[in-house]
Amino acid sequence: MEFKRWKNLGEILPQEVEEFIGSFGKKEEILIEIEEYAKREKVPILLPSSAQLLRLLVSTLKPKKVLEIGTGIGYSTLNIYFANRSSQVTTVDSNRKRLEVARSFFKRAEASIKVVESDGFDFIREELSEGRKYDFIFIDSTKGEYPFFNYKVQALIEPGGMVVFDNVLFRGYVAGRKYERRYERSVALLRLFLNQVKEYPNFRSYLIGVGDGLLVIENLVYNGGGGSEPGFLRD
Repeated sequence: MEFKRWKNLGEILPQEVEEFIGSFGKKEEILIEIEEYAKREKVPILLPSSAQLLRLLVSTLKPKKVLEIGTGIGYSTLNIYFANRSSQVTTVDSNRKRLEVARSFFKRAEASIKVVESDGFDFIREELSEGRKYDFIFIDSTKGEYPFFNYKVQALIEPGGMVVFDNVLFRGYVAGRKYERRYERSVALLRLFLNQVKEYPNFRSYLIGVGDGLLVIENLVYNGGGGSEPGFLRD
């Protein structure tokens, strides 16, 4: 069967499992509306299992400053915002049309979110030049770009902070599921990326089989000194 990502079919987990997870627990009304919009307009959004894990991480860590690369129509952004409303959330995307839709949802949700229309690499380069850092970074960008975010996010994340990458298993192709030849480059780049992150000094990586595959990278350096001791976001 031909793969249709816009239907938000299960990519790592079976479709019925994703659907069950999506129906579990309470959900803000605006998120339900975004899901309906995504289905109607054939726009891919974060899968239910990934959305729940993302919310859990943010609600647990309670980061002060959050950066998202890849706004889309704002579904993951609002999941982050609702998980910890005190976080300062900045979201970046170069797709003007999608950003207009996201802004409308943010406004209706009365969510205070900074929206930046920019290429993700350009924005990160500017933030690094200004010496700015973030406690939590979520990246949902073009898969082939992930290796090039490699050392940039290391420099951008605060001690004790966390970076999360979506789509790192790419429908299971990265893990060995058969794929068409046109996906060879994306699969090769993602495998390169996953091999690279295992070598990060003072970082610990977790590859989690939810959604389309989430990679969680924890910065083990903490504010108290130069050692490598786990500690998330200490004051």
